[in-house]
Amino acid sequence: MRILHYSLGFPPYRSGGLTKFCMDLMRQQVSNGHDVGLLWPGKISLLSSEVRVAYRGTKQYNGAKICSFELINPLPVPYDEGITDYERFTANCDESIYRAFLNSFAPDVIHIHTFMGLHESFFKAAKEMGIRMTYTTHDYFPICPKVTMFRKGGLCTCVDSCKECSSCNKTALNLNEIKILQSPMYRLIKDTSVIKPLRKQHRNSFFMDDNKESAYVKTDSNCDYQKLREYYKRLLEYSDIVHFNSTVAQDIYTKYFGDIKGCVIGLSHSDIKDKRKKKNFSDDMIRMRYLGNYSGAKGFPFLKQTLDRLWETKKNFHLDIHFDCPGENEYITTNDRYTYSDFESIFDSTDILIVPSLWYETFGFTVLEALSFGVPVIITDRVGAKDLLSEGSGIVVDLSDKEDLYKILDKLDANQLAECNDHIVKHQHIMLMNEVAESIERYVYGW
Repeated sequence: MRILHYSLGFPPYRSGGLTKFCMDLMRQQVSNGHDVGLLWPGKISLLSSEVRVAYRGTKQYNGAKICSFELINPLPVPYDEGITDYERFTANCDESIYRAFLNSFAPDVIHIHTFMGLHESFFKAAKEMGIRMTYTTHDYFPICPKVTMFRKGGLCTCVDSCKECSSCNKTALNLNEIKILQSPMYRLIKDTSVIKPLRKQHRNSFFMDDNKESAYVKTDSNCDYQKLREYYKRLLEYSDIVHFNSTVAQDIYTKYFGDIKGCVIGLSHSDIKDKRKKKNFSDDMIRMRYLGNYSGAKGFPFLKQTLDRLWETKKNFHLDIHFDCPGENEYITTNDRYTYSDFESIFDSTDILIVPSLWYETFGFTVLEALSFGVPVIITDRVGAKDLLSEGSGIVVDLSDKEDLYKILDKLDANQLAECNDHIVKHQHIMLMNEVAESIERYVYGW
């Protein structure tokens, strides 16, 4: 069978969980004997506004051959930075452009991983041609231009009305900045010694602003954002079936878009292997780890505030993180950014992984990554990966009780950790990439 994916692009130009899952799914599908192609939003030309699809040859990804198709002059890609120009982000183009491309590649199914950059005429052409389409709910971009529905240190309380969308999106990238980020030159220089620190500085500032009331400028206009949501709802309705990667994502999408034909299948990636093993624990020192960033949505400020309180009465724990944390932190060690090859050493020196997300996290790879090494987890009830957590393998925090995380950490001891580890080794299912791919082919693609 022939499968066309639409995502943000190939590594190293694109990274993150969405890209990782898409690439590893394509690799598995190639291994299963399918022909696979990736359409991705490329440059916005300064010389011509003509929309076209350019074949960029066959890309090798971990041994898999994937056809690469660059969409020239796509819609702007806002990432998670927001949208200020409704008209520019919903412009359309001649449907015949996409019809010719789809006739040429002739996919049996189209798998959409994001709506960013793609014109509605693509969906219309595919629908009229009778090609099966699916969309995976990696984030909440169709509902919230800032992706997480989280701002000012908490969940947005105006999602229904969009009344604060204008103020939230005031810091969005302008079109010239987006053109630079989508340019071929940027693909070459993004990881250079000059650009990489600037990117890091910008993202650190972006995450820290999650919690700042002063970062938002009050406005009254919400009309465009209501129209924007209706536009993305229309794109979603072109799908024959929606792939929800968790019940958390399913609940949010159906809350704002109504009944949607879909199925829930959790995620994995190719670097997750079943390496569960027995671990030793000590009450003398409980080694905690947090693998997210400083983001308020990911819950680090919430976690740190809780641990600061705990440190006043207990000194038998330590927290490892992988980003620069401001201020003096007696119980925290800052480590370098990690790669998947570091997993074994990371989890060998971890007693418990904490995932304190305050946003409705659609999945959360780190939960499955920790479990695959036998490491117990503490996660909030807003983390989609809770679907995969068998009872006894970890602890789910009830965020309706503001003290629940503190009470859980206060009682945490070596005996409880050992029991969780024993349950993981004996009973926890570790979902691998081949299983996910098989489930998607059967229940989403209908094969």
